[in-house]
Amino acid sequence: MGLEEVNRIKNIFTELGLHPTYREHQAVITSEEAARTRGDQLKQGIKALLFTNGDNQWVIVDVPADQKVDQKRVAEVLGWSKGKVRMATPEEVMQKTGCEIGAVPPFGHKEQIQILVDEGVYNNQESAFNIGLRTHSIKILTAEMKIIFQKVKAIEGVFVKN
Repeated sequence: MGLEEVNRIKNIFTELGLHPTYREHQAVITSEEAARTRGDQLKQGIKALLFTNGDNQWVIVDVPADQKVDQKRVAEVLGWSKGKVRMATPEEVMQKTGCEIGAVPPFGHKEQIQILVDEGVYNNQESAFNIGLRTHSIKILTAEMKIIFQKVKAIEGVFVKN
């Protein structure tokens, strides 16, 4: 649990020739805790949240850490019922991603899961996020994150509440 995800993420960076800065720190759960602990601005964080339509369909939605996901927009883009889309439970998050809440990376999960990326993620020069454990994170140029999101065929759009 977790360490497997850390290693999977590191391998993806290596395969793509990308240059993140790896960081270890005290355990964090919320985006606010993470930014404070890592010394980053909250908006630099990428918050990765797992949603389902209750019909065994799943999606990871990546948004700037200072924003909230617009679930109705997510449902609309995926053709899901707006009344059925919901955030995954902690147990479902562990089952689908192998990570605890607060440690889910924005890509590189053990199962193939569709990824939606809010365009606001690209408004920062650098991005930061946990990579499978609440104690392990990276900081990377956002331009390099765009390469990863393109490789995993993430759908880009506006997925935050106004």
